[in-house]
Amino acid sequence: MYVRERSSGFTMIELLITIAILGIILAFAVPSFQTMIENNRVTSQANSLLSAVNHARTEAIKRGVVVSVQRDGAAGFANGYCVVAGALGNWNTCADARGANSLLREFEAPGAVTITDGGATGVSFDGRGFRASGGFSVQLEPPTCVAGENRLRQVEVSLAGRARLMQGACN
Repeated sequence: MYVRERSSGFTMIELLITIAILGIILAFAVPSFQTMIENNRVTSQANSLLSAVNHARTEAIKRGVVVSVQRDGAAGFANGYCVVAGALGNWNTCADARGANSLLREFEAPGAVTITDGGATGVSFDGRGFRASGGFSVQLEPPTCVAGENRLRQVEVSLAGRARLMQGACN
């Protein structure tokens, strides 16, 4: 008499059902995962800008001179920005400040983030840490943000020189 041994693997039907279930789960998970990645990228870039502003204020107090955060070139903060010793308008680009030995820290252009600076060229702090230049408000949002979604981050500097990061709805 012939005795058939039971194999210990998966049948083809079990494998196909597992792959189908995995495909359905991934169809729902991938879009929300992409949204999470975009939100983290925007938050990271906003924290980087906030760090630059706080660094400029700290250096202004430490050195007792005007220190600024300025955008790199005329295209806005989307091209990058830097912390420089001196007032806004002394240099057109971060490279100009580097050449004058006034560059304290440089930040590269943020990728895959939409930045709206409202024409602000930067912000300056005096030797006491107060804002020495006009208003400063920069908004960052993911490029796929739909109006009303709460995915926008905004960096603002008060007259007293305190920077804060706020969350808001996309435009």
